Parts: sequence; structure tokens; C-alpha cells
Amino acid sequence: MPADFKAVMGDLTSLARTLHEQARAYRELGPSLSPPGASGGDAGLDAALREVALLISALHCGFADRLDDHGDLVAKSRDAFQRHDIDVHGLFDDLMPEGGN
Repeated sequence: MPADFKAVMGDLTSLARTLHEQARAYRELGPSLSPPGASGGDAGLDAALREVALLISALHCGFADRLDDHGDLVAKSRDAFQRHDIDVHGLFDDLMPEGGN
């Protein structure tokens, strides 16, 4: 495998790992971003504030899920790229006469 190809594979591996690590770190921020609800003195206002807080929490979880999804896609692409390279090398080896001449 050429050195530049190894660098690309390493970069893809690093990117996938980083996306998964950042998704986990972002999820861990959730509790600190969800303070307890405060009373606004009106039941309608309190209900609206709870709904907004739930929406923000759902968006937060959704973003972390998207980071994980992108990490999975990068890993899948890296694996497909590696399989393709192995297939091309195998084909080349099959086409070459014995002895490499």
C-alpha cells in the first residue's frame, strides 16, 4: 500500500474516531445544559417553557446522533476504500505473469 494511501486511511480512521468521541462529549454536556425549570407564575407560561426546554434537549440529542452517524459513515467509507484497494491489488497480481515480468 503506498504511503499516501496509508495517510488517507489514517486520516479517515482519525476522523471517524474523532466524530464518535465528540458525539459522546456533546451528549455528556446535556445535563449541564438542562437546568431545572423555573416557575413563571403562570401555568401556560410554565408549560411553554417546559416544551421549549424539551425541544432544545431533543435537538441536542439529535445533533449528537448526527455526529455518530457521520462517524459511522466515514468508517464505512474507509472500509470500502480499503476493500477496493485490496481488490485492485489482487486483480493486478492476477494479471501479472509469474515472476513479475
